[in-house]
Amino acid sequence: MTAPLGTALSQTAKLNFAGQGVRLPVNWRDMGPLYQRAFTPAEQQTQSNAPTNLFHEPTLNRYHTGAARTVGRSMERYIDGICAAIADAIAKWMKMASVSALTINGPIGTLLPGGVTGPPLEPFILAKAPRATEMEKKYSQAIAQAVSNGWQKWQQGLGGVLNYPSFAAAPMPMAPPTPNTPAPLVTFGSSGESALTPVPLKNAMRAALQEDGQHAGALFEAVAQSVYSHFQTFKTSTVVSSVMGTGPVAVAPSGPVAGGTVIPTPGNFV
Repeated sequence: MTAPLGTALSQTAKLNFAGQGVRLPVNWRDMGPLYQRAFTPAEQQTQSNAPTNLFHEPTLNRYHTGAARTVGRSMERYIDGICAAIADAIAKWMKMASVSALTINGPIGTLLPGGVTGPPLEPFILAKAPRATEMEKKYSQAIAQAVSNGWQKWQQGLGGVLNYPSFAAAPMPMAPPTPNTPAPLVTFGSSGESALTPVPLKNAMRAALQEDGQHAGALFEAVAQSVYSHFQTFKTSTVVSSVMGTGPVAVAPSGPVAGGTVIPTPGNFV
């Protein structure tokens, strides 16, 4: 299975952002008859933007509909860029991550927290994240840091069971390097997964930003919701495989493996 697609991450994030009903101009209020007389009838009754537009105009005044449309397109481009960067980072992690510590007894290999190693996502995200403006740089840094830290906590907390059927009775003093029976990633638990749930992930982004950014709350909520949603799909569609186990046989000439371990190899998450 491949990593989450950037287009899918982006589409989910944009739908979430649009669903929050963010109005532009923010906190606009009708200023009475003088305001109405400042515009022609044609200027006051333009066509509304589509419901999927990221920002919603408070009135049909062309300056409101135009601003919502223009700023919305700019935010769309940013979301497309940051989601593509996150997806690319996860794809790189999948190629480089490995099960590096496992205790094998008989046909059962037990993965305990700390037994999976993999690179942090932050450098990969920042390598492709939007950074055209100072605000984009700050948003991208905050999102990259939060997603990377959350992913590391999930990775470090992973635990579960891998199966090596031939290790129940290996006819030799030392079982040869043998791949595990592929196991769905969703069957593994992690004490750190809560860091990738929407509210903690959003809060981590806000904390990393260290200031009040325009529309930051809506953006972070949209991205956090999308990351968590597609992370769940990632778990159900990814398998843990090619984890090369080996170890001594307890009873010669044919017996179960006792105190076996693994030979770490990258690319165990496919």
